[in-house]
Amino acid sequence: MNTKSQLVCLWTGPAMLLFFWLGFMYCAEYLPPPSAAQTPDELVAMIKANLGGFRLGMLITMFGFALMIPWGVAIAARLRPTEGSFPVLTYTQIGCVAAASLIGQGATWIFEVVAYRLDDTDPYIIRAIHDLAWFTFLAPWPSFTVWCFAQGVAIFRDRRPTPDFPRWAGYLSIWTGVLFVPACLIFWFKVGPFSWNGLIAFYVPVFIFFIWVAGVTIPALISVHRDARLGVA
Repeated sequence: MNTKSQLVCLWTGPAMLLFFWLGFMYCAEYLPPPSAAQTPDELVAMIKANLGGFRLGMLITMFGFALMIPWGVAIAARLRPTEGSFPVLTYTQIGCVAAASLIGQGATWIFEVVAYRLDDTDPYIIRAIHDLAWFTFLAPWPSFTVWCFAQGVAIFRDRRPTPDFPRWAGYLSIWTGVLFVPACLIFWFKVGPFSWNGLIAFYVPVFIFFIWVAGVTIPALISVHRDARLGVA
């Protein structure tokens, strides 16, 4: 992979965050998220009030989740030299990023179903589909956590004289994986910090995701530019 290809793929990480902010948080107006305790009629009225923005926002968010793949593969490729003949950590990262991207895109598809059937479907069914969308968006933490753990271990295993990632990036990856886990608590709670609009289940996983992407992208970009100067990349 040449330098330009690596840089383009790495920059899809920040682009992913931008599309997520623009689509999910700005256009769809899902920051703060709606309460899981809303009545069906309240939920329908809320979405109708911003139906165009909701549809466009989820479409933009869908594209953002697709950008997760080139970014995640680029990070895994930078860590490939830390392994020997059997790069199981690299393959684990690639498999997890594919699953994670599909999960995120799948959540936006379900949100779009909510908007598509808003006018001719019972509000209780709309709320159930909306619940499914949130469960798909937040709760499937294992793929993300395994991805982060594999990445963190690969960073710690880098014994090269000039590693691509500092050790703090490994700790960031591990802690990010740990902090994704509480998102599954939305299965039990409709209000409070463990609900899908709560501090622990939503804000902590989402914002640590932003920090993680930025935190591993920056040293990866630095290492690519370093290798280009040395004629390695």
